[in-house]
Amino acid sequence: MSKPSGYSVRPLDDLDELRQCLEIQRLAWGFSDADILPIRSLLICSKIGGQVFGAVDDGGQVLGFLNAFPGYRDGKVYLHSNMMGVRPEYQSRGIGRELKLAQREEALSRGIELVEWTFDPLEVRNARINLELLGAICRTYLVNFYGVSSSRLHSGLPTDRLVAEWHLNSKRVKARLGSTPLPPPQTQDMVSVEVPLGIKELKSSAPEEAARIQSGLRERMTELFGRNFFASRLAIDAANQKATYLFQSFEQTNPLS
Repeated sequence: MSKPSGYSVRPLDDLDELRQCLEIQRLAWGFSDADILPIRSLLICSKIGGQVFGAVDDGGQVLGFLNAFPGYRDGKVYLHSNMMGVRPEYQSRGIGRELKLAQREEALSRGIELVEWTFDPLEVRNARINLELLGAICRTYLVNFYGVSSSRLHSGLPTDRLVAEWHLNSKRVKARLGSTPLPPPQTQDMVSVEVPLGIKELKSSAPEEAARIQSGLRERMTELFGRNFFASRLAIDAANQKATYLFQSFEQTNPLS
């Protein structure tokens, strides 16, 4: 689908715009009120060094938003990107990427060089965006990080998550965001882990099978991270209905430089 016209990405601080972010949470994830990030939390984000960005059309409708909280680790400030959601009718049209680019630009303007967020390793569309288009890496697996949520997307499965590390000034990220096409993965130097493309359907039709796949993925990824590997690429094989995570060793390459 083509990129929608007539919208801009900018910080949000208007109460009506922030209320629309609550609506987007319900539409994009199917959250109940108990799991929705409230207006007061969105309001305080930008007041304490975090971010709230929205893609707003000419009529004042918020098409998508993201927010991030400030964090501090090992003597450095970073951002934890907490949520990013787009109205269902505007998904897969480039809005998420525009929001992330605005996030990166603003963070770098303050000397912040790391943004992190979590995502479901079974949701390969998000994984592809994070690893292939944005250039994030993953080296941490969190088991049932948020507990069982009300979102229809989770279907009662544990909320296992990968941590995406977005090193904003790294050569890797700059290459991903540039106009030069990515070279094909050199799979002979990588370790592969496969996941099915149809996990959404499996969650509904065969939840026990989906849980088995999640458990196997958890075990394998945790083992690789323990051996100092990181998730580097994601290859999709639509013909065989599978996706393949590709892992590299830090001993062979340093993705942080």
